[in-house]
Amino acid sequence: MCDASEPGCSGERTPVPVTLELRGVRFAYASEPILDGVDLSLSAGQFVVLAGPNGSGKSTILRLCAGLLAPQAGRVVVLGGSPTDPAVRRRIGYVPQGLRPPGTVPVSVREVVGAGLVPTRGLFRPLGRAEWSRVDVALDAVGMARLAAECLFELSGAEQQRAMLARALVGDPQSILLDEPTTGIDQRFRPVIADELRARADRGATVVVVTHDPEDFHHVVDRIVLLGEGPIRELGHEEFHAAGRSP
Repeated sequence: MCDASEPGCSGERTPVPVTLELRGVRFAYASEPILDGVDLSLSAGQFVVLAGPNGSGKSTILRLCAGLLAPQAGRVVVLGGSPTDPAVRRRIGYVPQGLRPPGTVPVSVREVVGAGLVPTRGLFRPLGRAEWSRVDVALDAVGMARLAAECLFELSGAEQQRAMLARALVGDPQSILLDEPTTGIDQRFRPVIADELRARADRGATVVVVTHDPEDFHHVVDRIVLLGEGPIRELGHEEFHAAGRSP
């Protein structure tokens, strides 16, 4: 930091922009309240884990931030706008829990990941060399490079899951929303995924992960937000780490 006495230096850090914000959000499925006046602000460059029991609203928050649900009260702001705005949605990478690609048309892993660039390139513009290079980088980042030419539907569920993660990341989204991204994934690939997400946050993305496997992320996370026990609160790293070791 520069000296505050120097010309042009105030001695204050440049504020980090808030990229994801929930303001007084309420949401219920049928008559069952899930979120009741939730306030949450996340900043660019933060890696955040949403923790809590089933039914506490973790996945609902991701769906709201992805623009797939609308709050029944309150407001959701992502990257300065509404997540339902196509211009904002193009900058969001979202992978729900247990996502599997639809259909059975023979298609390679590389082609499926390349489809993740369609929102920014357009449906009828073929990918160029630079775009295919981005596809290869995304595949390598999740340990799928050696399977790039394989038919997606002939792979295991865990391999398909990693391919869908690569598809979500290939467009370099500024808001990354992942629901149980390591569930069912081979243990050797879990730190690879965690480190890649940390690298994305270090480059300025906001990463939000829902997980029942906190041990997978304890070494890379900045904030842990706990839902389902009254007002939302933040866990310390030691408490979060202990949760990952609990039977």
